[in-house]
Amino acid sequence: MKISKIKVLKSKVAITFDNHKRLDISKDVYTNFYLYEKKELTNKEYKAIEEMNNSSKLLQYALKIRSKSLYSEFKMREKLYNKGASKKEVDKVIKILKGYDLIDDKAYIQELVEYCNSLNYGENKIRNKLLDKGIFKSDVDKIKFPLSIEKRKANNIFHKLDKKYDKYNASSKKSHIYNAYLLEGYSKNIASEMINKIKDSNQKDELNKLKIDYQKAKIRLARKYKGKELRQKILSSLLAKGYKMNDILKVL
Repeated sequence: MKISKIKVLKSKVAITFDNHKRLDISKDVYTNFYLYEKKELTNKEYKAIEEMNNSSKLLQYALKIRSKSLYSEFKMREKLYNKGASKKEVDKVIKILKGYDLIDDKAYIQELVEYCNSLNYGENKIRNKLLDKGIFKSDVDKIKFPLSIEKRKANNIFHKLDKKYDKYNASSKKSHIYNAYLLEGYSKNIASEMINKIKDSNQKDELNKLKIDYQKAKIRLARKYKGKELRQKILSSLLAKGYKMNDILKVL
């Protein structure tokens, strides 16, 4: 193949051959080969240019996405494979990235754990996030989550949860907060310990909340039920919310 034209553009070099085929290569690749117009290339030379150009594009892509976010080795490989790269090309790019400490799973784990701790996530939620990011389970299992730190994080979000569910009766409030802790990744033991800190509502507050829930249940259920059946449905609804039978009977 004979080069008929070389045009240096802003971000690449366009090479046109006598068979009208065009090859766009990066400037880095262009400087690595002695190329000029009317030069004839063997198939081996052309393939070498093409392979180096593909690797260069892949590396530029990897550097671009890495500049925007952290990636585990697994997720970076996944991104590169999705670009149609071969294992050989991916291995080469990963080796370069590791050489510049741009891919380091140990550092990535440490940074992500510290970030999640700052958001007061519990151990289970952090472990799941690491797995989602492509960190191998064997590496995730090695991470230590000191109980003292887990309790400190749980205490950090207690007042927010206590305020969020304050409108509920005592039993329902404890249930909501317990489940909220589990969703944030805390163990059942820590969740149970936290709900024991909840101050029980005084009788007056509890009855006021009961009256509000009674009215809501009555309006909702009266569309379908009447008489004794309505009364029974309201009773069941309020019991399900954790109210005491004696208090419900007073309101009814």
